[in-house]
Amino acid sequence: MKKTMVKKITAIFMAAVLGVMAFAGCSSSGQGSSTSSGSDIADASKPLAGQHLTVAMSANFKYFETVTVDENGNEVYEGLDIDILNYLAEELGFTYTISNMPFSSLVGSLQAGQADFVISGMSYNEERAANVDFSDSYVAAKIGCLVRQDSGITSVEELSGKDVACSAGTSYEDIVQSIDGATLKTYDGQTAVTQEVMLGRVDAAITGATACKSICEENPELTYFIVDADAMGLEGLSTYNIAFPKGSELVSIFNEELAKMKENGKLDEIISKWLGEDYIQE
Repeated sequence: MKKTMVKKITAIFMAAVLGVMAFAGCSSSGQGSSTSSGSDIADASKPLAGQHLTVAMSANFKYFETVTVDENGNEVYEGLDIDILNYLAEELGFTYTISNMPFSSLVGSLQAGQADFVISGMSYNEERAANVDFSDSYVAAKIGCLVRQDSGITSVEELSGKDVACSAGTSYEDIVQSIDGATLKTYDGQTAVTQEVMLGRVDAAITGATACKSICEENPELTYFIVDADAMGLEGLSTYNIAFPKGSELVSIFNEELAKMKENGKLDEIISKWLGEDYIQE
């Protein structure tokens, strides 16, 4: 009787152990499927498959990257740079975490090894290039001319004899001064410049086209047009690029994928969505 009872207990125990092992085996298989299923074998062929990267950005540049908090308290990022980032992540096989910080801290975050790259409406210049490596450009900056809807001004040539404003200390001063017959008026910051145009104390303002776009959306009495930089003989206009720590192996990998995006039309699609057709390069 005792032996029979022992055998029964042993059988029950072994069944329980086998059941736990079977469950554990199924669980392990389920978890492992994310790295070993057929679709993931394809992912393994991607240049950055399985890598988790830290992306630094300053999410307060309208049309490029902004962040809001949804009803569940989650941060939601959107913009041109976010769409490009998500496409690169998908095609190259990496996942990422965004580190949101002041724009002035972005280059330092790369130098300190706190981020793998920066995509944040950052334009190439020689000072930055001395401290970080840049990818090829993904979009070129445009210059805009801000005017009142009733001004009748639609071209740079019509600014001759007009008062044209810009923010003091910016490169836009040189552009205004290159316009035949225009009188330069400078003010402290874009808000003051916009106010002068709205009040009619100046005839127009020169600034970044993305700023013009945002200003006109908020002030329907204003409009703008893109300045033909080539016709004005303007060279060295800024471009937007992805930044990396010096010597990063990611530069060539990202450049190759950016080239594919240009060839397959995906980059133009994203640019058109956020900035409009004027930003698509021939």
